Amino acid sequence: MKEFLKKAIFYEKLPASIQEKIAFIGNKLFTTKRTARCNFAVANISLQDIELAVYFDGGLGLLYQIEQWFNQLEILDENKKILIVTRILPTYNWLLKNTKFIIVHCRTMDDLIGFYDENNLKTILYVNHSQSNFQSLINGKALHVHINHGESDKTSTITHQSQAYDYVFISAQAAYDKYNLNLIKKDMNKFIKVGRPQVDNVQQIEPFDTNKKVILYAPTWEGTHESMNFSSLIEYGLSMVEQIVNSNEYFLVYKPHPNSGSRNKKLFNINEEIQNILNDSSNSEVILDGDINSLYPHIDIAIFDNSAVAIDYLIVDKPMIMTDLFYKIEGRLDKPTITGATKMITADDSKDILNIIKNELINDTVKIKRDEISKYFLGEYDYSKCESTELFIKKVLEVSDERDVLIKELDKL
Repeated sequence: MKEFLKKAIFYEKLPASIQEKIAFIGNKLFTTKRTARCNFAVANISLQDIELAVYFDGGLGLLYQIEQWFNQLEILDENKKILIVTRILPTYNWLLKNTKFIIVHCRTMDDLIGFYDENNLKTILYVNHSQSNFQSLINGKALHVHINHGESDKTSTITHQSQAYDYVFISAQAAYDKYNLNLIKKDMNKFIKVGRPQVDNVQQIEPFDTNKKVILYAPTWEGTHESMNFSSLIEYGLSMVEQIVNSNEYFLVYKPHPNSGSRNKKLFNINEEIQNILNDSSNSEVILDGDINSLYPHIDIAIFDNSAVAIDYLIVDKPMIMTDLFYKIEGRLDKPTITGATKMITADDSKDILNIIKNELINDTVKIKRDEISKYFLGEYDYSKCESTELFIKKVLEVSDERDVLIKELDKL
C-alpha cells in the first residue's frame, strides 16, 4: 500500500504523521502483509517451542471471561509454557500490563494464519464463543478445546457452536445432561468433566467492615439478544436495593455484571442510579471489579439472576435467592435444576424482599435440596485441595499428547 501511495506526487511532501494516517486508512481498503505483534522477547523463549495457547477475542468489557482462568493458566504455564492470542489492541495492552504471559496480537486474518503457520501450537483453548473463534479453527494442526467461562442455564451454553471444537471441558453431570438433552446431533465423548477449576485458589480478601448481616446482589447483564436477557435490574433491582438500604438492617454489597447496560439504555441508567444510591449510604459497598468468588466467604446471603455465578456460589453452602426470569428459556427440554437450590422470587415477591431475606437467613428453606444439586453442578471434587485444577491441567496435557499421536498417524497416510 505504501508503495502505491508513494507514486502520488503529493504523498512524500506530507509530514510523516499524516503519511502514517493515510497508510492506515489505505490498509483498510487494500490487503497488505502484516506480522503479529508479540512480547515474546521478554519471555526468554522461542515461540516455536510453545505448544499451548489461549485464544481470546474480547474487548475490555469481556476480560472477566479469561481473567477468572488466570490462576489455573499460571499453574499450567509452570508445566508447559502457554501464550495468549488476542485480536483487539486494548486487550493486548491490558494483558501485557496485568499478566506475565506471552501475549500475541493478531489484528488481521493474515496475521493469525501467519502466526499459526510459523509456530507449533498443539492445543488451543477458548473461554467463549466469539465469532472470530471460527477464524482460529483454521489451524488444522492443533486440537481445539472450549473451556468456557462459567456454567449457567442460559441457552448460549448449549448451542451447536460447541460442535466446532475437538473437546468441550465441562464441570459435572449437570453440564453433560444439558448438552445431551438439547443438541440434536452430538458426540458426547467430546464433553470432558473437569469440575470448576475457577473456584480453586480463590483470592482471599478482607471481610466487610460491618457487624450486620451482609447481602450480595449480583445481577447479570442483558445479554447479546433479548432471549438471553436474564437481568433483574429493570424489573427487580431498584426496588430491592431501596428496601434493603432504607431498612438499615443489613449491609448490601452490589456487584453488577461488567457489561450491564451495554445494550439496553434503560438498564444502564438503573445500574447507574443504584450505584449512586449505594455510594451515598454507609450500609453498602459497590464493587465493580475483581473475582466475585472472593466475596462469598464474607457474605451471609446472595441474590442472583440466572447466571454462572450462582452455580459457583453453591460451593459455600449458604442461602441463595434467585430472580425468576426462566420463561426466557422456553423450548428447553430440560428443566433449570438450579431453581431447586435457591429461593425463587417473582417481580411481585421482590416487593417484600426484606421478609424473604429474613426467612432465608433463619430457615435456609432449600438447604437439603441444595446439597444434592451442588454435587450435580460441581461434582464431588475436593475444591479445598485444588482437585479440579489438577484434573484440568492433566486433561489439557493429555490433549496435547493426543495431538502428537494424531499428527504421526496423519503422516503415515
